[in-house]
This record gives sequence, structure tokens and C-alpha cells, in this order.
Amino acid sequence: MITAFLVDDEAHALHILELFLGQIGEVQVIGRSNNGKDAIVQLQSLKPDVLFLDIEMPEMNGIELAEVVRNMQPDVQIIFVTAYDQYAISAFEQAAIDYMLKPLERERLSKAIARVRKEVNRSEVASAVQPLSLENVQLEQPKLLINMLGPFVVSTGGGSRLKWRTAKEKELLAYLALQGDNRAHRDIIIEDLWPEENYQKAKIYMHTCVSLLRKNLKQFGFHHIVKYENERYFLDMSQIDIDLYHLKQHLKQLKAGEIDHTQMEQVLSHYQGQLLSSEDYVWASQEAENVDKIISQWHLTLIESNLNVQQYEQVIHKAEQLIMFSPYDEELYRYLMQAFQGMGKNDQVHLVYQRLMRKLTELDIMPSVRTKEIYENIAKSS
Repeated sequence: MITAFLVDDEAHALHILELFLGQIGEVQVIGRSNNGKDAIVQLQSLKPDVLFLDIEMPEMNGIELAEVVRNMQPDVQIIFVTAYDQYAISAFEQAAIDYMLKPLERERLSKAIARVRKEVNRSEVASAVQPLSLENVQLEQPKLLINMLGPFVVSTGGGSRLKWRTAKEKELLAYLALQGDNRAHRDIIIEDLWPEENYQKAKIYMHTCVSLLRKNLKQFGFHHIVKYENERYFLDMSQIDIDLYHLKQHLKQLKAGEIDHTQMEQVLSHYQGQLLSSEDYVWASQEAENVDKIISQWHLTLIESNLNVQQYEQVIHKAEQLIMFSPYDEELYRYLMQAFQGMGKNDQVHLVYQRLMRKLTELDIMPSVRTKEIYENIAKSS
């Protein structure tokens, strides 16, 4: 017997739905409510197989209620009952969440119940399998790998990559991954990801993306990674491994002086490219600049250290690599000139200075006094 809980602010709609469910059979209605807040209270103790949720309700609509309930009961099946317009229906179809249009039709309701029954049976079979011990689960459960430095890639421990059904589903995961331990308010996410959309439409689109993302992750064995609480979304960090946060942890160790120069080189080698370089996410641009700036500062520290101990070839190699990303950074050219001077290659010093002049000419500026002094002192000694 399938257990159901019904939520609709119209008493007549609740009555019709319960009547039809009784006629279909095999469904027991264990609770009903005419508003979201009361439904949440009742669902603290009730564990239905399926929720029938009206969308258009005052104070808390069905979509918002669904997110709260999913956090309480992640495996509950949800069917929306709606008189909403076509864009909402399309969104629900994409998210593979069942829906029914008002006025209700018993035949359509019967098909929805058949779908719920199939899911309930599948869950019962899965739970009947002898579970592994908690210790084994902890040892064998792989983490979701999220690479944000360079191209955005999400993969499993086995190497399989997630494929995206929509660009926004991908963007939402990138957005939440960037938050790390922080919890992002629903309205802020909407402002950043759907800035041009009507607020009510944007909420529908966001719910669709969350549903798509959860379903996508579930297919790879990752359950309940996307969390919702107090109108805020966040990721279960215990199930994921993000390269950006490894880098940030190492950078904290650098700042605290807990890592020597050899280890510093290893840390910096993990920086495989600009944050989310393959995507054009406006909301990520400031963080990308911040990370680039920090990495550049540590590279310069390392280059200066190499220069001080006369490791000139390393200085040249690192400076040339950084120039590829920052072709107008005078300081890098100054390090190059000093390294070539230390190696007795003054002809290369002149070439580096000429390269710099060509770059600065593109910006219609002249080299700094400091750069001129270094070049002139080298020229005098040659």
C-alpha cells in the first residue's frame, strides 16, 4: 500500500484528490494540509511515500515546500498539482518531476500512482539487500571530484565524467562548489544565475536545475549532495573533493610559513589554469582575479628567492611561464633581465627590454623608472 500526503489551500481540491485516490485503490492518504507550514509540522512524524503538492499557495508555495520536505525526507516522491502556465510544465518535464494539471483527471492520476509504485518497489528491493558495514562503506565510498582550476570538470573516483543536460545545471553546481562551506541564499543564487528573469519564473527554473542536478548525481551513486535549509543551498562537503580548496589550504600554509621553497613549488604546480577558465560566469570573475593575484604573488616570491641564490635558469623558466599569462607585467621582465645578466648574457637582456618596450607601446605607456634603472645599469656594465 502506497502512503500519500496531500497539500492544497483549496478544500475542494483536497477532497477531489483524496476521492480519486480512493477510487484508484492501493493508496492510503495518511495526512492532508491546506498550507505549507502546517504540512511541515505534520511531516515531522509522518513518512509518506508520495507528496501531492499544489504550487500556488499563499506564504509558502509548493516548490518551496518541496525543498524543505526533501531536506527532511530525501527519498520521498513528489507530484505537483498545478494550474500553472506552460513554462512551469516544461520545467517540470525537464526535471523528471511528475505533475498534473487542474482540473484533475483520474486516468492521469492513475499513471502517476503507477510511477510512484515503481519507485517504491525499487527502493524496497534496494533496502532488502544486505548492507555493507559502516566501516566498509566509509572506506569504499568514492568522492565526487570537482576540478575548478582550468576547465570545469566533474568526475567520479572511477573516472566517469558527469554529462550535463542543461548549461544551467552545470553552472549551478559550479556556483555551489565555489561557495565551499558557505550557504548561498536562494534569492542570491537567482540574482546571479538568472538576473534577467522574472522572480517567480526564476524560482521555477532554479528548482528544475536542482532537481536535474540531484538526479544526475544520484545516477553516479552520490545521494543528497545538494542540501537545502532555511532558504539556503549548499553542498555536502564530506562527499566531494574540490581542487580549489586544496590549493587554498596550501596557500594558507605558505602564508603561515609552514612550507619551504621546494614544497612551495609543488603547491604552485597544482594551479592548472584560471578558475573556471572554460566558462563565462560573471559571478566567478572576481574570485578568479583574486586567485590569480595570490598565485602570481607567490610565484614572484619564489622567483625572487631563486634569483637570490643565483638559480638563474629557474628564474627564467618561471618568469617566461608567467609572462604568457601576464604579458604586461614589468616586474617579470625585470627578473628576466637580472637573470640573464647573472648568466653573463647581456645580449639577452637587451632583447628582453625590447620585448617589454613593444608590449608597453601597445598600451601607449613608458617603462617605469625602476625598470629603466635596472636596464641602464646592466647596459653600462656590459
